[in-house]
Amino acid sequence: MVVKSLPMPFKGSALVLLVWAGSLLLMRSPEQSLLPHDEGYYAQQARWILETGDWITVPWWGGPLYDRAIGLQWLIAAGYTVFGVSEGVARLPSLLCSLVSVWLTYQIGRACFGDRVGWWGAAILAVTPIWVQASRFAIQDIPLVCVELLGIWALLQAEAVPAARSRQRLLWGLLAGATVGFGFLIKSFMIVLPIVALLPYLVLDHPRHRHLSNPGLYGGLVLGALPPMVWLGLSVHQYGWLPLQQLFGKLIYLSGADFYNTTPLFYLWNIPVNGFPWPLFAIAGGIIGWQQRQHYQYSLLWLAYPLLFWGELTVFDTRTWYYPLQIYPFLALWAALCLQQLAHFYDSRWASRRRWPQGLERLFAALGVVLIGAGLLVLVVPGALGVAPYRAYGWVGLGLGLGWLLPFGVSWRDRTNWSKRPGLWQFSWLVGPWLAIAALGLTGLWGNYSADVKLALRGDPFDAILQREAIAFVIPRPDTASKEAVLLTFYTPNLGETVPRVSDLPPQTYAWVAPNRARQIPENAVVIGTVRNWQLIQTP
Repeated sequence: MVVKSLPMPFKGSALVLLVWAGSLLLMRSPEQSLLPHDEGYYAQQARWILETGDWITVPWWGGPLYDRAIGLQWLIAAGYTVFGVSEGVARLPSLLCSLVSVWLTYQIGRACFGDRVGWWGAAILAVTPIWVQASRFAIQDIPLVCVELLGIWALLQAEAVPAARSRQRLLWGLLAGATVGFGFLIKSFMIVLPIVALLPYLVLDHPRHRHLSNPGLYGGLVLGALPPMVWLGLSVHQYGWLPLQQLFGKLIYLSGADFYNTTPLFYLWNIPVNGFPWPLFAIAGGIIGWQQRQHYQYSLLWLAYPLLFWGELTVFDTRTWYYPLQIYPFLALWAALCLQQLAHFYDSRWASRRRWPQGLERLFAALGVVLIGAGLLVLVVPGALGVAPYRAYGWVGLGLGLGWLLPFGVSWRDRTNWSKRPGLWQFSWLVGPWLAIAALGLTGLWGNYSADVKLALRGDPFDAILQREAIAFVIPRPDTASKEAVLLTFYTPNLGETVPRVSDLPPQTYAWVAPNRARQIPENAVVIGTVRNWQLIQTP
């Protein structure tokens, strides 16, 4: 069945999308603190890059640690040079790449499905919970997704160029090929997965798009490979084979060890839970898209690519919540197909078709009433319910519940006035997730992940000493630092040296002492305070 054109509540421009997505990303509480792994690592490595002026080494406490690529650290360090060192600046690359990814999703959706589905898909991506949360993290994954989408968009642009404009086709191929090298700089060998997932489109659709005959694609591969090759070459020159050994060692370790204790079914529940409700809409949308013949031309891209990517992630032994971020833009486009079909049924004169959107809006309205009731209880009588520490979640429940009442409210208004506005009804489905995510940001539930550490270091007796003195770290192995060690490293303004034993510290030295080194503290040392079992001392 072909979905007819439906009006939108406003013009679907890129500017509206950026305002829609950007306003949500900027909503945050004044208090921000980093998640130790992996935000703290990247934020601190970028700080060392800036302080030492060494833009080649991936640093950790004075030594090289090439268990990850350096592209994100370069972006964060560049931000530090302009805006100073802070959590917000460390997260800025992810935020900007998220906005670009929303726009690229719109452009890819336009090419595959048309303007309206592309717009709704990008708008859905902007209110997908796990996507927005990851966009607020100083991690590699959102920049990596941005680079991958940029490459796919460039391929579609090259495909759309008329044969007479071979120079433009060459340039688009150059951009597409270069994204492979850029992706390696951000997350090293993880860039191989999207390349493999693109092979059916590149090979089987070659007679139509002729990408593999475009010299620009191969020139882009060479051009994009130059920055990582120069970086690795200079690293090997400085440290021998250690950088390559650590990079390949991390790949082998991740491919052979499931340290998250997951099963091959992990993504079958993790993706729907983290993206609720859009992955459920996406299942129906994928089926709808496959049934509509006008979408077959790009099916090896919008359908085969995310499915093959999901299969690759499933067979990879290490499974995490952030690996599937690379397929959420396509799930959002599938969900848009479903939402467009539901809006078509909503506007239908046939009662049998109207039952689908009516049933969904009533189901979500019932969930909304439950969430509103629970949210009000948590906010009004938190002590009586024993949930006082989780009071902020009341605002999340209230926002999501009110938003999920909207589709039913719009439908009731349309029935009362005997006029239907399917575009407004579509948009109402996005309001609930937007309000809930806004509440998560404004309350600090998303963004203020280590509040206890940061709050403790701001007060007495730590603040004055940390601002004035260089602080050493007594830690057995800096390269295997705990979460607390990562946080204390980033939030200590003046860092001293690391030593394995307290006895190695010079006299009158301030130092953070790891919990497993606490017995080494001499009796005449001054213990200034404790943060998460780490003690700040001054040696005699």
